Amino acid sequence: MPLWNEIEGEILDDNLPLQKLLRSEGRTAWFATTGADGQPAVVSVFEALNDEDTALARLQTAARVEHPNLLIIRRTGSTRFDGDPYVYAVMEPFDQTLAEVLRERPLAPEETREVTESLLSALETVEGAGLYHGHVDSAGVLGVGDNIKLRSDCLTQRRGDSSDAPALAALIYNALTGRRFSSERDALQLPAPFATLVRAGTGSNASLAAMRRVLSGPAVTNAEAAAANPPAPSAPAAAPSVPRTAPQTAAVSAPRKRDAIESRPRKRPGVAIAAIVLMAIALAVFWYISKRPTPHRSISGEAASSADQPPAAPAAVPPAATPAGDAAATMGAPETVKRSPAIGTKTGTRHSSAQTSVEPAPAGAERSVWHVVAYTYNREEAAQHKATELAAQYPQLEPQVFSPNGQPPYLVTLGGGMNRQEAFARRDAARTAGMPSDTYAQNFRK
Repeated sequence: MPLWNEIEGEILDDNLPLQKLLRSEGRTAWFATTGADGQPAVVSVFEALNDEDTALARLQTAARVEHPNLLIIRRTGSTRFDGDPYVYAVMEPFDQTLAEVLRERPLAPEETREVTESLLSALETVEGAGLYHGHVDSAGVLGVGDNIKLRSDCLTQRRGDSSDAPALAALIYNALTGRRFSSERDALQLPAPFATLVRAGTGSNASLAAMRRVLSGPAVTNAEAAAANPPAPSAPAAAPSVPRTAPQTAAVSAPRKRDAIESRPRKRPGVAIAAIVLMAIALAVFWYISKRPTPHRSISGEAASSADQPPAAPAAVPPAATPAGDAAATMGAPETVKRSPAIGTKTGTRHSSAQTSVEPAPAGAERSVWHVVAYTYNREEAAQHKATELAAQYPQLEPQVFSPNGQPPYLVTLGGGMNRQEAFARRDAARTAGMPSDTYAQNFRK
């Protein structure tokens, strides 16, 4: 597969030039273009390996779904570059993405409600057509004039009970707070009606219909939402970071806390007295045991000599098993990994520090080293070119080149070697920043 920017300037069918590369994610890339009528447009190009007919049929189906909040697909087609098959969809142009806005600031509640109304309406139409979106994220929410639209080049046939509700709920939370959604309990921090709305999209009965009922119904306070839909029990977690709250959010928090306190059941005095008596008895027993004299035991013979011996060395602990799952699959002997230094930027100056590390690691004790993989290439120079390009655009992600065996494939990774928790956190941060949604974390056993 060539680099997407290598086909800039190529001509699609009907004299459709591929101008500036706007975004790329795996097998798909968006280019600015100009239609036959001279009007600007955006073309989504998909690399078809052995599924050209299926991919073209999918785009043709997506083009037939019409809604004011879905990006219009004007026409579709197929072509070849250097003998490789591609399919494409010519779409209306857009002005800005929600991801670009969220890099600057979170949305106000009024703005979030407007975005939610637009996206929920579009997704209801998609689901009604028997389709599934699968890419509901801030990079796919587009501003077209005064309208908010959702990308439509990724629609596929809906399978089973698959729903876009959880992704929409997570996007609402991210838009309001600027943080990644992790559990239903996070929703309790949100002002009404978003607390109930997010939980309707992520609970055990999550659906777009449940979210519509919340959005169309009367206003619900956070205390009522917590009583009506208590969060599922979960294991104790580390103390969460203090959320950034705007003044108007703080004004809502005070009565919500008071309502929650007043709604708690009152304990009966008899239960409290019984608990105090039991604690007193337990303390008395503990005091009696601790004050009993310890009998003196003489040490002689073998026992005395053994007391002078140093303690035996602890038994060797076998290495921990590699975590199960597709993210924990191994790809042979890895390299020795060093974290690359942070890439600094100054106003008017751009620094690129993408690194290449393709030598195999020396033999030794086995341990887990995780990498976050964004792209895969067969040629080292192509991978290095992409890493340099990403370093200029996303310096905080520290893109670099990694090869598990010192030979193809060459992986463009983000942040070097790390543990499992760091890897999944880096993967999520990369997706939020606008990296491809199929960016993944993988364990390379060492």
